[in-house]
Amino acid sequence: MIDIGKILKRAWHILWNYRVLWIFGFLLAITAGGNGGGNSGSGYQFNRNNGSNGTTPNFQPGPFWRELTDWFNQNILPLYEYPRQHVATFIWIGAAFLLFILVVGVITSILRYVSETAVIRMVDDYEQTGIKVGFKQGWNLGWNRRAFRMWVIDLVISLPAILFISLLLGLGVLWFFSVIKGNDALAIGGTIAAIGCAFVFIFAFIVLMVCLGLLRQFFVRVAALEGAGIGESFRRGWAMFKNNWKSAALMWLVMLGLGIGFGVAGMILFFLLIPAYLILVLPAIFVAAIPAAIALGITSIFSSGPLAWIVAILVALVPFFLVVFAPLTLVSGWYQIYTSGVWTLTYREMKAL
Repeated sequence: MIDIGKILKRAWHILWNYRVLWIFGFLLAITAGGNGGGNSGSGYQFNRNNGSNGTTPNFQPGPFWRELTDWFNQNILPLYEYPRQHVATFIWIGAAFLLFILVVGVITSILRYVSETAVIRMVDDYEQTGIKVGFKQGWNLGWNRRAFRMWVIDLVISLPAILFISLLLGLGVLWFFSVIKGNDALAIGGTIAAIGCAFVFIFAFIVLMVCLGLLRQFFVRVAALEGAGIGESFRRGWAMFKNNWKSAALMWLVMLGLGIGFGVAGMILFFLLIPAYLILVLPAIFVAAIPAAIALGITSIFSSGPLAWIVAILVALVPFFLVVFAPLTLVSGWYQIYTSGVWTLTYREMKAL
């Protein structure tokens, strides 16, 4: 059996004495782990009455808001009033949205898996040599094929979730057809069967994903620390878990308890850090102004008016909230580093056994 207390203490020591890891933990916190609605405004217009009839003057919007309202009425409102006449526009909007999601997904995946690989290898090297490396050397430890293999491992592990969603959709289709057939007995029976199957599938899905989440800790460390291929990572990771399943299960329970405790503490900390959020609002505005100005300049080349400002504001929101909530993100990064360090040390202990 592994010494769980020793591992927890050692991971805590590494967290507070290896400060470069905090940078990668911050990146993990923002990558591991982003509509408002409103009135259609079809009958909304600004009343320019100056109140000469003796009534109280209506609100007079500024030039920018009048321009924004005119742009909205000319470009957005027709999409809702006459959707069939703007099919091509919807297609272009959908394509642009998918492209945006794809680009954001690629960037966040690179940051996440490079950072995770770097943290695992930096902790392992520190245990072997006692040498702390800088950010550049740490990034180089993560920027290689091992990070890509970890991404593929996660992709394979996510396949059961895809299958589960497909099964639920299939149950939904069967229930729908049982209802529209008009047979009350068949509809009631189909509903009961669908609900019962859904509960069974959800329970089995939770158990399966918990097991896969535990096994992942071994799969990715074989890939990150041993440089093994994807198939070999699954085989060797499973072999290590099978030979040490009692220690692995006990460590998982300990980390589950720590995770619940961190979740409760995180909710309390969120409110305790409100003064820090308020202090960081002004720096966040200055930081967000730079990408907003760049986005405004680029968008102004292709479009003018409120659209350029809307794009600039949307671009500014990301750095603004990153700076404002940086303290909470840093704390979450500490937890990411600690958790990763615990499982890396656990892997080393099991390998030594």
